[in-house]
Amino acid sequence: MGQCIYCREEKDEQDFTLEHVIPQFLGGANAPDFFKTRDVCKSCNNNLGLFVDASFEKNWMVSNWLRQSSSAFYDKDKPVGVSLICMGNSDLRPPEIFDDHICEIWLGPNGEQVFWIRPHDKRMSSYVGGNPRTMKSTETRAYFLFSENTQNDPLKTWLSFEQAFNGRRVKKILCAEVQGVDPTSIGFTPPDDLDRARQEFFLTNTLDGLDRKMQITIDPNFDQRFMCKLAIGVAYCLFGPKVLHTTYGNELHKGLWHRDGNKEPEIRGTVLFSNASDPVFNQLVGFPSAVTLGIHSSPAGVAINLNICSQLNWTILCAPNEILTESNLTQIDEGLILVLVRAINTGIYLDLPSFLSHKTGANSHPALKAIEERLEKNTN
Repeated sequence: MGQCIYCREEKDEQDFTLEHVIPQFLGGANAPDFFKTRDVCKSCNNNLGLFVDASFEKNWMVSNWLRQSSSAFYDKDKPVGVSLICMGNSDLRPPEIFDDHICEIWLGPNGEQVFWIRPHDKRMSSYVGGNPRTMKSTETRAYFLFSENTQNDPLKTWLSFEQAFNGRRVKKILCAEVQGVDPTSIGFTPPDDLDRARQEFFLTNTLDGLDRKMQITIDPNFDQRFMCKLAIGVAYCLFGPKVLHTTYGNELHKGLWHRDGNKEPEIRGTVLFSNASDPVFNQLVGFPSAVTLGIHSSPAGVAINLNICSQLNWTILCAPNEILTESNLTQIDEGLILVLVRAINTGIYLDLPSFLSHKTGANSHPALKAIEERLEKNTN
């Protein structure tokens, strides 16, 4: 028998599975092994992944900044597809669209337009791409249009179109004719009568000079449950079970399982939409086109700082001083930081002073310098 660190229920050994405390969409597969644990039950691993991790990952800003990071590391010498950028729900109503469906617009790497017609789940209207569970099983259609800039790097577009909507039952229709290649080889389907009517509609309604209205739904509390989950996992990996059953550990537990109408947990930190956010600090602890996870001591205890692309920033206390030993504090020392770049399967774990020394130009760090040079090469 063992206890799951998230639901705190006692379960049989076979009910536990490997958990990336830092989720893979943030690059957690490249984190040191001690940020992975088998003390999470299968139920929490699946359900929290779908409805806590996904609510964070599918937030419009988080999703698009992570996609921007993917594009930033594109290498023409080793071409791969990059992620499309979601622009939101459009005001377009193509032929025979159901009342409960929306037309979501996505942009390709060279300004291509993609129109995805899918069901609108009001419960998860703030999720880019809709309900992550039903979108894997519901048949939908998406229409792909080239742009005048596609010719600048047609292979990049082609590979990006190939990987678009992987894992979803999407019928992909190319609204153009191409020569020398077969669109069906990368997942496109020949159009039927409805598709041809919609092709004409999209071509007519995407001419230069036409205005389009987009709608983006943002849940201002989308990050609370995720940050509580991250704090519990990181604290457990660093300091062990003693972090779970404390007064503050119980507040993190409440935050993880919080529901509308419940009493707000007493969590210490700053969320994305917080007046306490400091843009200077944001830039200092972040890294271009990367995810950083900082771990540092504070007057209240050990806190973690999550930063995405030097643009989005969160801080949360994960372990209060009253449970920390001198050995624990020595372990953190002057601070630690993990730099993750999922696009190039890179994870760099170093002390915070060395990171800041590199950021300020005082002392270059070879691995961080290599990432910057890769970015500069791709920019040029």
